Amino acid sequence: MKAKTSPSLVKKYDINLGTYYFYKNCFIAEIREGTVIAADMLDELMPLIFKHYGNGQPFTYISNRVHSHSIIPTDYEKCPFTYLDNFKGYGVVTYNRASEMSIEVEKHFAKQPFHHFKSLEDALNWANIEPS
Repeated sequence: MKAKTSPSLVKKYDINLGTYYFYKNCFIAEIREGTVIAADMLDELMPLIFKHYGNGQPFTYISNRVHSHSIIPTDYEKCPFTYLDNFKGYGVVTYNRASEMSIEVEKHFAKQPFHHFKSLEDALNWANIEPS
């Protein structure tokens, strides 16, 4: 299920990596099909994170994996927003077994809490966002 706009949505961005939905205390990423994500690819995303959460507003990140993509797991330790004191954790929504197997590896490299969900609604509840 793709993220939808809702009354609590602050801003939606379409950037090179994919579509990002920013809420008061959370942002959702829907990465483009076939993308291989490395930490140095986040240069376009970081100004958006600072714009929305740079004032110290606590936030979480939800990866809504509606498209197949890859992440270099060792780059979790290089991910710039994970070094922000107000970053509270990852939520990952998967829709197939291959994605579930991938996050089993990824979660070992994440420094903050890492949660797996089988629906976007469950992830939004975790992040305290009203589902649309």
